[in-house]
Amino acid sequence: MFDGGGASIRGSAETDANGDLLTASFPVFGMSDGDKATLRVERTPDALYKAIIRGDVYDGRGFVKTSMSGSSGDSKQRRPGIDIDLDAKVGAVAGLKGESLRNVDLHLLRRGGTLRSLALNAKIGSDGTLVGEMRGRSGERQTVYIESTDAGALFRFTDTYSRMIGGQMWVAMDPPNSDGAAQDGLINVTDFTVRGEAALDRVVAGAPSGPNNGVQFSRMRVGFTRAPGKMSIHEGLVSGPMVGATIDGVMDYANNDLRMRGTFVPLYGLNSAFGEIPIVGFLLGGKEGLIGSMTYEVVGSPGAPVLRVNPISMVAPGFVRKFLEFPSSVQGDRFPDPWPR
Repeated sequence: MFDGGGASIRGSAETDANGDLLTASFPVFGMSDGDKATLRVERTPDALYKAIIRGDVYDGRGFVKTSMSGSSGDSKQRRPGIDIDLDAKVGAVAGLKGESLRNVDLHLLRRGGTLRSLALNAKIGSDGTLVGEMRGRSGERQTVYIESTDAGALFRFTDTYSRMIGGQMWVAMDPPNSDGAAQDGLINVTDFTVRGEAALDRVVAGAPSGPNNGVQFSRMRVGFTRAPGKMSIHEGLVSGPMVGATIDGVMDYANNDLRMRGTFVPLYGLNSAFGEIPIVGFLLGGKEGLIGSMTYEVVGSPGAPVLRVNPISMVAPGFVRKFLEFPSSVQGDRFPDPWPR
């Protein structure tokens, strides 16, 4: 029995002659105040620990922070950890920013410190879904895929960004391993809105529709590399009817520091640019306008970033072309668009 610091664990455990765990049964298993769950563990002859978690409510905020940031310790001192076969079914798992997962059904297998299989199903947001799985042919490199129909809720749940609303999202990345090697990945989000970002609202203030209901985006595609305690964002591109942007930077969880930068391009200017072309401009109603750009930076802590915008000169046509030729799934891409379910 253990009670303290909000945690409450009650039950029994059996060990072998070496003090290693053989079985455990905890009818009361709570790592935080308010947790209502049970845990059963049994070690198989090949040293695999089968763990079964059942519960109504579980506080997952600590787990989320650890999973997002990883450990910043020396990778040379890392240990593979125990082999585990986890089967968890929980009614609600609390996350950050008031978000939670509901009807969580999770099964994962880890051997030698490497994730071997994953199956996740849950509800998120008002009516969104969250699913996860391992993909790849037997004997080939495996990839972790996470998909959600409410990207904004998932970003808030993980305390990544709180002002995104809606969005279809998938994430593909290398599975975690015991040696702490960097994991490459890709985030793809479509059809979402950013609401309440004052600096961004000023960028699109001249757009015909205006930012009254937030700034709409049609797609975001961002590459990332995740290392212990740090995540690097690179070659990010965001595009929408009013504005496009590039993204590069680092989220340093170990030092609670976020630094990103890029360029905003008001894409509504592309339409008005046609107004400068003889005949075409007349047919389009004589629209006027120029394509301008603004640099920006995002600084602060990962959970509370601050966006700052600084206007600069007009961009070159080659730069604007990046948004017209938005990348999609290409042959040979390590993380192609997921196939239909």
